[in-house]
Amino acid sequence: MKAFIMKGSTAKKLLFSAISFTLIISVWWILADTRFKLSGVIPTPPDTLRIIYDEMQKDSFFEAIFSTLYRSFISFFISFLIACILAILVSFKSFIGNLINPFIVLFRSMPTIVLVLILLLVVGSDLLPIMVAFLVVFPLCYENMVAAISGIDKKLIVMANVFKIPKWRQITGIYFPAMLPYIFSSIIAGFGLNIKVVISAEVMGLPAMSIGHLILAAKQSFDFGVSFAWLVIAVLLSLICETVFRIIGRLCMPFKYPDLNILKRFGAKLSSNRANRRIIIND
Repeated sequence: MKAFIMKGSTAKKLLFSAISFTLIISVWWILADTRFKLSGVIPTPPDTLRIIYDEMQKDSFFEAIFSTLYRSFISFFISFLIACILAILVSFKSFIGNLINPFIVLFRSMPTIVLVLILLLVVGSDLLPIMVAFLVVFPLCYENMVAAISGIDKKLIVMANVFKIPKWRQITGIYFPAMLPYIFSSIIAGFGLNIKVVISAEVMGLPAMSIGHLILAAKQSFDFGVSFAWLVIAVLLSLICETVFRIIGRLCMPFKYPDLNILKRFGAKLSSNRANRRIIIND
C-alpha cells in the first residue's frame, strides 16, 4: 500500500514537472516566433539546439564548460567548508558569531556588481569568479549551517557533555548526522546560485576559455543567438548538477527517503536471482 502511494506521488510530481516544462517551452517558442523574431535575440528551441550543436563542434566548447565548472566547484567547496567550520565553532563559542555577523551582513547586502568591480582591481581575471562566488555564496551557506546546528536536540549535547564525550566524537556522532539534511539543501540551493555568479563574474573579468567569455564575445559580434544558446547551456549545467546532488543526498539519507528501500530490495532480488542461476548452472 505504501509503495502504491509513493508511486502515485512520484507520478504526480513527474506529471506536474512535464506540464511546467511544456509551458516553458511553449512560452519560449511564442516569444521567439513573434516578439523577438526579427531581432534574433531569442531563437526558437530548434534553432537553439542547432546553435548548441554547432558550438559543440568547436574545440572551445568543452574547455569553456570544464573551466567554468572547475571555478564553480572550487569556489563553492571553499565557501561551504569554511561555513561549516565557522558554524560549528560558533556553536561552541558564541562570541565568534558576534565577530562574524557584521561581515555576513556586509557580504549579503553588497551588490554583486560592486564586488566584481572592486575585486577586478585587486585579483586577476582567473581568480575573480572564484572570489566573487565565495563572497556571495558564503553567507547563504553559513546561515544555513547555523540554523542546522541550532535545530539539534540540546539534550543530546548535554548528555554528551555529562558523559565527557570528546568534541570530535560529538561533531561526528551528533552534529554531522543532524546537519546532513541541511547540508544537502544548502548544496542544492547554493550551487545553482554559485554557477550564475561565476558566469556573471566571468563576463566582467573575461578569464580565458569560460562560458562568460564566450557569451560576451558572441554579444560583441552581435550574434545574440549564440549568447542565448550559452544561457540555455548554463541552465542545463545547473539542473544537471542539482539532480546529481539530489541523488547523492537521497543515497546518503535513506532514513529520510524510504522509497530507496524499494530500489535496494530490487537490487537484492536481482543479485539473489543471479546467485540462483549460478547454482543451477554449476549443478
